[in-house]
Amino acid sequence: MPSPRTSAPSTTTGSDALLYLLFGVLGAAVSFGSLVWLTGNLTNSLVGSGPWSSFRATDALLHPEMLWPTLSTTALLVGTRLVPGLLTLALITTGLVLWARWRAGSRSGLARKADLAPLLDKEITAKAKSLRPSLGGRERKRGCSR
Repeated sequence: MPSPRTSAPSTTTGSDALLYLLFGVLGAAVSFGSLVWLTGNLTNSLVGSGPWSSFRATDALLHPEMLWPTLSTTALLVGTRLVPGLLTLALITTGLVLWARWRAGSRSGLARKADLAPLLDKEITAKAKSLRPSLGGRERKRGCSR
């Protein structure tokens, strides 16, 4: 009879998932902050009069009014919130559509017409003749005569 389990269950699965979640959130924040910095500087170049600010993704994400004090509230809202948000949504949507198409493939396991084309009568006869030239003068005897 096996001995009863005396140790506690492992917690690595949960802590690994939390670690991956933390890395994902940090990566998304840095990426979105970089996009906010870029679009904020582009908005400042087009509408504002201030200089191109140095790269500070966290400040651009959390306090854009400190990086671009000369921009109006509307330009700041559009350039640092609306445009990066729409670009992010477009990239996520495109990525999901491409991933879904790639994953869809032939999930049913059934062959398509293109897969079955080499197995049709003419293709099989041609392949047999190319593999065995002595069959060239013979009539095919597959199924019914045509």
